[in-house]
Amino acid sequence: MIPKKRIPVDEAIIKIRTFCNYRDRCHMEVCDKLYSMGLYKKEVDQVLLQMMDEDLLNEERYARSFARGYFRTKQWGKYRISMELKQRQIHDRLIETAMTEIDDEEYTATLKKLIEKKQKSLKEGSKLERKKKLTDHLLRKGYTWGEFGGLL
Repeated sequence: MIPKKRIPVDEAIIKIRTFCNYRDRCHMEVCDKLYSMGLYKKEVDQVLLQMMDEDLLNEERYARSFARGYFRTKQWGKYRISMELKQRQIHDRLIETAMTEIDDEEYTATLKKLIEKKQKSLKEGSKLERKKKLTDHLLRKGYTWGEFGGLL
């Protein structure tokens, strides 16, 4: 993406502070935003360091809030959450830490609730077709066969 206009670093810092204050961000989002403002790599690195020093940019905090948020709001499974975090270039160690934010009992209860809700909505087709649709739905949500296989 070619920026329309290159802005000075001090202006970019002000905009990025607002961007990071709105919600937790990962390094990749901030870098993309800075590059879209027309900054060069050296300037982007400088701004990133400043945001980390001001504790506006923290990958662990981002990963934890991402895992917590997407599990609770969209009922995503651990697999989907970890893949989304990998796509955002979050380190594997931080992904493991983020997964501790999801309580195992709450995870199982959510999975059971999703199964019940989907089963109620599936009325047509044979038993095998309904089971396949349910399985596909759970896999898209990021649950693994090992997690829900015994519940079907």
